[in-house]
Amino acid sequence: MGSRILVLVRLSLRWKIVGGFGLLLVLIGLLGYVTLSLFWSLREVQRGVFNDAVPGVVAVDEIVRSYTAQSAAVRGFLLLPSDPLLEQYAAEVSNVEGVLEESRSQFTSSRELELLDELTQAGEEFQTSVEDDVVPLAEQGQRSLAQAHFSQQGAPLILEIERLGRELRDLQREVVLRTEQDLQTRSNQALITLVAVIIGALGVGLLLTILLPRRLSSGLSELVEAARAIGRGDFDQKVDIRSGDEVEELGDRFTEMQGALKRLQQLALQDRELEIAGAIQRNLLQRTLPNTATVKLVPIQRQANLVGGDWYDVDVTHSTVTVAVGDASGKGIAAALMATVALSVLRAERGQGASARRIIERANEALKEATEPESFTTLIYATVDLVTGQAGWLNMGHPSPFMLTSGEGPERRDGRPQGYFLEGPRNRALGWFDEPGMAETTIQLRPGDRLIFYTDGFLEAKSPDGVIFGENRFAEALIRLAPLDSNELGEELVRDVERFAAGKLDDDLTMLVIEFQGAPLAQEATDEGRPVGRVTKTEN
Repeated sequence: MGSRILVLVRLSLRWKIVGGFGLLLVLIGLLGYVTLSLFWSLREVQRGVFNDAVPGVVAVDEIVRSYTAQSAAVRGFLLLPSDPLLEQYAAEVSNVEGVLEESRSQFTSSRELELLDELTQAGEEFQTSVEDDVVPLAEQGQRSLAQAHFSQQGAPLILEIERLGRELRDLQREVVLRTEQDLQTRSNQALITLVAVIIGALGVGLLLTILLPRRLSSGLSELVEAARAIGRGDFDQKVDIRSGDEVEELGDRFTEMQGALKRLQQLALQDRELEIAGAIQRNLLQRTLPNTATVKLVPIQRQANLVGGDWYDVDVTHSTVTVAVGDASGKGIAAALMATVALSVLRAERGQGASARRIIERANEALKEATEPESFTTLIYATVDLVTGQAGWLNMGHPSPFMLTSGEGPERRDGRPQGYFLEGPRNRALGWFDEPGMAETTIQLRPGDRLIFYTDGFLEAKSPDGVIFGENRFAEALIRLAPLDSNELGEELVRDVERFAAGKLDDDLTMLVIEFQGAPLAQEATDEGRPVGRVTKTEN
């Protein structure tokens, strides 16, 4: 078969040469005609460029105008809420989406596309701020808060959109100016390059005709096989192309893509594992707590991540309420595992009727055995007598509880609520020492008192400037919110902390409010506005 092909080639070689020279003459004439036509049509080319650039300027103006109209509609809605203004806003949103989609083909340079992407992102952030925050706040009647939010986030985004629009317009105008300046240069160069273009085009065309199909087809075939394997989930394909052109670069990108796909696959598996761990952790926590005629229990929790180390537990019997609030060190799955260990031991020991000290001892032993040496868990384990109102707890390295009084006792004679931290003995955190200490604190609750246990996420929340929320703000916020019922108090406090941290929480927020509603005690001692005998410290 090979010899037959060779004979055919030899037999047709003369005709191929004749045909090649004929084709060469045709190409020379064609290229000459094209070059001369190009020379005489430079002005038309310039007009074509203008037709591409000017629509880009018009599109940018329309985009900026539409976002400005959206801003005006929102401002009007904040001043005088009405459905027509929201309809006008929605119409402008739909309009700008269409303009953005159509205008993308009118920009070619990487800088123009980058600016268009930034403009699109700023617009989406503006619309998200309006639709998720400003409008809902206004519809809820919080117009002042909505206006403040719009001034802080929406107005700067509109200014950013206008700046990006000006920069895009300037780039389009530069295209027009460069085209006009290049016109004369191109006219002078057209005649000079005529012969070079003809000869060069023929040489390059001949070279590409011989080499490019062979090299391109081999490289593309390798890429096709690699793509098929990747489609089957095999991310270990070796793509080795040495063509010195875009095909080689594409092969390198294939190799990089496989590594990225591997990482994405691993991240997806990790995210799934975190979701499962988070679901398990949430199922371990009690969603609703039983209330009694004497005590109302309200849990509040906000997690900074899918899983965390904060947890709480409540057990109610006919005469006592036992609560625990804990915080495992670290973040993520490690902290969640420590929390699970502590919670499991606590429930198991309590189910067997163990005392508070025995429960703490067993939890400490389990954490020491199951966790790393540098890991620890803080915990408050408290018991409230439903008959007498006496409360006692073991504080294992945890933040001090906070007391909100009803204002009807001797602490405040003006009848307003008062709050203060219940400073008592603080033992060591669990998981570190064989003997963490068992000092206990006891107090006497009166009707209307609210005993608040919480984790350090409230105190250590940071503002964007790095300022922590701290004990003072925490206490002031609780006293300010004291007129609210226990459910609203916790939720509003969480909102205060989230606003302080600008919505970015570094640690979980967990709180358990115990509101004592029992009968008032007959007599209680007082001492200059502060209870006497309310806090008792018992050392082990």
